[in-house]
Amino acid sequence: MKNIKIVTDSTVQLSKEEIETYNITVVPLSAMIDSVVYIDGETITKSEFLEKMNESPTLPKTSQPPIGRFVDTYNELGEDDSQVLSIHLTEHLSGTVQAAHQASHLSHTDVTVVDCQFIDRAMAFQVLAAAKLAQEGAKMETILEKIEAIKHKTVLYICVVNLENLIKGGRISPTVGKISSFLNMKLLLRLTDTGLEPDTKGRGMRSIQKRMDKLIDEMKQTAGIKAIGITHIGLTPFTVSLIETLKLHFPNANYSINYASPSIMTHAGQDAFSIMYETV
Repeated sequence: MKNIKIVTDSTVQLSKEEIETYNITVVPLSAMIDSVVYIDGETITKSEFLEKMNESPTLPKTSQPPIGRFVDTYNELGEDDSQVLSIHLTEHLSGTVQAAHQASHLSHTDVTVVDCQFIDRAMAFQVLAAAKLAQEGAKMETILEKIEAIKHKTVLYICVVNLENLIKGGRISPTVGKISSFLNMKLLLRLTDTGLEPDTKGRGMRSIQKRMDKLIDEMKQTAGIKAIGITHIGLTPFTVSLIETLKLHFPNANYSINYASPSIMTHAGQDAFSIMYETV
């Protein structure tokens, strides 16, 4: 039976220990700030990126990994005749998975590419499960069935607190942006298999707090919460309180609390946060 190696991209939320323990290869995205290109996780850390983003008058420009880097990675991993399972963030947020698909056809390695339909720690749920099964010697079919099942047990929300980056990026018109900022509007979005869908919109954090209270009630109604991920673009009193509340209600869940990746930071902006969880 051929060995299976796992590849993912740097929008995933994995600890160094997890990457090393499960032999996961991470292909980085890049971002340009003030004409300087930074490689995610290689030439800049997440906290450093946030600092530079906040200091820059212009919005950073993020880029998917070059196809050539994927090809080189696949060829190197397949030198011992291993198969590769390459798991990447949703196509609705990046062209990374398309680049991986193209590279898979150019590589001499047997590569299977999967759009995980998520990002961040929600993507890590699938990547870790795949890596663990690969270490146990599971077949590709078995691993693919497992991560497909995890997709249907995963929920991800992202809250945009400051609309400045959405305005800079042209995703909200300047006029609408000014009005929304004046009204102190906050947005809660849910990531689904069709993209980011509006969930809650309101003035100030009160409407978001009510939705988070309702979400926690919904989580209590599930068969059980296996893992919870919280990523942030700078911790705020709100996110700290949310984390404390989650740990109070779900003390046995596996938690991951970290800065978001540069790609998420660029589009969501300062003080945004995301919450994602995997059910049993």
